[in-house]
Parts: sequence; structure tokens; C-alpha cells
Amino acid sequence: MPTPKPTATTTHPAPGSGAADTCRVHVSYWCKRDQEQDPPTVRDPGYHLRYRSHCAGCGHDGPIRSGENEAAEDGCDHAYPGWRLMPVLEHRPYEGAPLARWQEAARAAYPPGWFERQGPVREYRNPGLTRHVPGYAPGGGYCMAVMIRQPRQPRSTPATVQGTLFGGVA
Repeated sequence: MPTPKPTATTTHPAPGSGAADTCRVHVSYWCKRDQEQDPPTVRDPGYHLRYRSHCAGCGHDGPIRSGENEAAEDGCDHAYPGWRLMPVLEHRPYEGAPLARWQEAARAAYPPGWFERQGPVREYRNPGLTRHVPGYAPGGGYCMAVMIRQPRQPRSTPATVQGTLFGGVA
């Protein structure tokens, strides 16, 4: 069965091509006008971009948010309850056989029909790669970033010890 291709807006998947009553995640953004009052869900009132999740299947609108990730999480909370408890996979490869193997592993780890409904997949990411990426899950849903906890770096060896190791004077 081929993977359904979601229709897309600028950067986000539009509601799925399934039944109209099926919930899907869509995130929209706009520029805030100076005269608009910010709701309590906005953490940085001085910033001009605002995001909100929307479900075309049932008409549900999430709260207005400062960040795109927060809005995507709101949408997934609405459309895919329990997504935060799903397994976390390794980072998604870009193409070819590694991508096919990753998609196969994702389909095996998640419940049947999850990706046919454009459900999100959770994947480990390194710090700095924190954006939830629309359209990257096997069925066209979001790839949700889960940060890898970096091990603490060992303390560097004092210069006096290093000098003795390399023939220098301690």
C-alpha cells in the first residue's frame, strides 16, 4: 500500500485526505498586530509571530501560541491522544534504503492504522534540532523531536598531568 501524500500549505501538512470527520493536525501562523491582546498562552508578548493548531475534521482550534512546536503539540494532543507515550525512534534518515528500514521499524513499533491517520512519530534529536517537522512521519504526519540527553563531558585533565604524559615538565 503506497504511503498517502498529504496536501501542504507553506510548511505544514493540511488535513488528511481521509474522511471529513477524521481529526488531523494543521498548524497555521500569522503576524500579530500591535493592537491585538495576547492570551495567557503566549510566553513572549513582544514577538510578532503567532501559531495555532486547527482540525478541519471537527473544527477544533488550539490556543494561540508563541511557538510552532507548542501549536503542533496542541494539535497532536487533540487528534492523537496518547502520542506522548509512543516509542521514541532513532533520527529519521533522509532517503534510500535506510529511510525504508526506518519507516518499516516505525510501522512495527506503532499501533496498526496509526500512520494511515497521519499520526506523529517521536524521534530522538540532538540539541539544536528541536523543530517538530511536518510531513516526515511515515503517513505524512509530524516527526516530533525528543531531545537526547547528552552525557556530561569529563573534566579536562589539568595541564601539569598532560605535560608529564607528553614529555613536558610537570
